[in-house]
Amino acid sequence: MPAAPAHPVRTALAPLLDALLPQTCVACERWITADEPPACPTCRALLEATIALPSCPFCGRTVSPFSIHEKNCARCRTERFWNVGGIVRVGEYREEALRRMLVGLKFTGGERQADYLGHLLADAMRKAPWVGEVDALVPVPMHRLRRWQRRCDHAQMLADAVSRRLKIPVRRAAVRRVKYSISQTRTVSRAERFRNVQGCFGPSRRPNIAGKTVCIIDNLLVTGATIHEVSKVLRRAGARRIYAAVVARASLPGDPQAQIPDAPDLPQDQPD
Repeated sequence: MPAAPAHPVRTALAPLLDALLPQTCVACERWITADEPPACPTCRALLEATIALPSCPFCGRTVSPFSIHEKNCARCRTERFWNVGGIVRVGEYREEALRRMLVGLKFTGGERQADYLGHLLADAMRKAPWVGEVDALVPVPMHRLRRWQRRCDHAQMLADAVSRRLKIPVRRAAVRRVKYSISQTRTVSRAERFRNVQGCFGPSRRPNIAGKTVCIIDNLLVTGATIHEVSKVLRRAGARRIYAAVVARASLPGDPQAQIPDAPDLPQDQPD
């Protein structure tokens, strides 16, 4: 996994920045020098291990390579709700370093986490055979009430970071959140997650995606309910092809449990 490129001015000023603005790892919060990548060597090794795990090109699950067929895997080939052409992910949500960066982004609005995760997500997208077709990135929209509760719009920040690296424009207004719902983290089943987001999204007045190939950007995929709903809106707005890219893919009961490397001794999560 290549490190995010260092800015030449930042490199030249590294000793001064170390003294005035000491940096910490974006995952485990250990001290690092200003000229190092945003993640420490231990966390980068863990990230490299989870990135290397085989995943289904259609649903993004981490599965045995023997379960992956040409276009899907043994699990998703029987799931009829998928309405995107393919999904890429950085790694498994169970991996500690990746999970902590996502938590930091979602609840503290960490710009460094967003930039580094965007770097990893852009790298994952470069490996997809369809990335050259993508005309626009569409972040999963956040309801205005939820936005008041959160420090940032994490999907928008990720989309912006990916856009800077892949030079693909962001179409934030292509989809809007029209209905407020409880957080998906409070749901307990696949069926409940699908019901919770049903009808939550709608097209904007000028989506500007007719005939275009778009990629939905989000932080986490669990059941695929949110991706499913957003994709329906994009299809009605005239999108020609739809793909999705997420930072992490969560495992569900019945999914194959890939071996995740042991995490270092990281600080404990703070209560919400």
